[in-house]
Amino acid sequence: MKKLLKEFAPGESNRILWMAAKILGFFVFKLFFHLEVVGKENMPSKGRFIIAANHASYLDPPLIGYICPRPIAYFTKQEQIKGFFGALIRRLGAIPVSRTSKTTSDIKSAISVLQKGKSLLIFPEGTRSRTGKFLPARPGIGFIIHKTGLPVLPIFIKGSFRAMPPGKNFIRPGKIIIKIGKLCYYHGQFTYQQIAQDVMNKIIEMSK
Repeated sequence: MKKLLKEFAPGESNRILWMAAKILGFFVFKLFFHLEVVGKENMPSKGRFIIAANHASYLDPPLIGYICPRPIAYFTKQEQIKGFFGALIRRLGAIPVSRTSKTTSDIKSAISVLQKGKSLLIFPEGTRSRTGKFLPARPGIGFIIHKTGLPVLPIFIKGSFRAMPPGKNFIRPGKIIIKIGKLCYYHGQFTYQQIAQDVMNKIIEMSK
């Protein structure tokens, strides 16, 4: 176990723990949530890309991680990196960030992970929705897209808010549907906010 929990750089994953999480995810997501994935053919099997999804539940990162064919990196609040659970998610690709301020080192960590060949999950809204409704996009994802030039995979998650809304520590069984859009490319003169909002618009469109 000590070997599995050895210190990892932000965004890096332990392959054995990742495979174990995938197996656990199969039983949990299929048994409790009857998970349905629409647009599986749009999920790239190789190459680097940025995953952008709506965010209304703590279930969202493991749901996205489960449907991806290989380990991904994602941001998580620094406050969650505590104890055994914190050690686990650090070794499952988590990049800890401060909930009060995003620093340039956070962005550099994300870009570094992408440069190493790994894909990154980003929630354009920047935080979980407390109501289940979409929040305005924040420019952070636009900055990372602009700096890396990587394509974006928009994903819409339906049902995770009901299954485990903010403030609740227990799951409620119910249907969850994940819709995977097509890769999007951004070139030319766009502001970070314009890129972020366009990505968010694609996610919203899949919800209709």
